[in-house]
Amino acid sequence: MAFPSIGLGGALIGFLVLLVIYLIVVGSVLWLAGEIVVGRRVTFGEALAIAGAGTFLVGAVLFLLPSLLGLLAAFVVFLWLIRHYFKTGWFGAFGVTIMAVIVGVVLTFVLGALFVGLFSIPSISRFF
Repeated sequence: MAFPSIGLGGALIGFLVLLVIYLIVVGSVLWLAGEIVVGRRVTFGEALAIAGAGTFLVGAVLFLLPSLLGLLAAFVVFLWLIRHYFKTGWFGAFGVTIMAVIVGVVLTFVLGALFVGLFSIPSISRFF
């Protein structure tokens, strides 16, 4: 059985929807991490700028340097973006990066537990 084709337009719309969802999620995690680490009031727009620019710049660096050196260069680019947009130093940018990973992991577990709890309601007949 063949799957129906959604065409180029459908694929582009799907890509744009997923990109917006991705930017909102990553921007939220970066915003929360920035609020925790930087101490000053960081805006959601700054976090979205880091998420958007970081996605494309890190992707470009990894495309041009597909090696361990590329990973290191991409990490430095990401730190530089955080340092620039959140107006902090290198240690602050590193702290935001670490906190973003922690917040992302916690958020993933919380949302995962929530969805598992919502969509796996046990049947009463199993207990009788």
